[in-house]
Amino acid sequence: MPVLISTVLRYFIFSVILLSPVVLTAQEEDMAGTVVRLQGSAIAMQDAMPRVLKAGDKILRGDVISTGKQARLEVHMLDDAVMTLGEKTIFVVTDYIAEGSEPVASFRLMQGAFKAVSGQISKTREGAFTVATELATIGIRGTTFWGGSLDGDFEVALLDGKGVYVETRAGRVELSTIGQGTKILSADKTPSKPKKWGLGKISRAVATVTFD
Repeated sequence: MPVLISTVLRYFIFSVILLSPVVLTAQEEDMAGTVVRLQGSAIAMQDAMPRVLKAGDKILRGDVISTGKQARLEVHMLDDAVMTLGEKTIFVVTDYIAEGSEPVASFRLMQGAFKAVSGQISKTREGAFTVATELATIGIRGTTFWGGSLDGDFEVALLDGKGVYVETRAGRVELSTIGQGTKILSADKTPSKPKKWGLGKISRAVATVTFD
């Protein structure tokens, strides 16, 4: 029996050593970004395995990121995009390929609020950098924008840059002037016409993703 245990143990150790580089390589291939700042708590879920996040940790393609109460999380993506999440936010890195002939960055906001500063991928073609939500899809074109729940409704605002489009099953609007926002009431209704937000409303929106 001791000989059998010893044999099994040696086989296990050999397997770990042999497979470890494969696991590391897979993570490197799936790497989408890096956590650079964290206030409060956040986890990333991959294949039903949670990882408690801290500054310096990798964010992988397929990660489901969740933030806690009063939390803020800032992630720098490989294409130089910056994603900042507010508290009680669930955000999914649906797909992310930074290199190649057709790079793509696809995210999904399940709940909460976020701010996005687009990177190199958004400059390649329309639809290359998108954030999907329950109600609409947001397409980014070299810009900084905010999206989330405000005053009980899901809204999107252009904070800087060229513009974004917000599209539902019923129609699409373009935010092309800094400070413009739109409200999305239903996936079956066209987003509201772009409207200039006041400084107070913009400040309240940005506060949801601002670090203390």
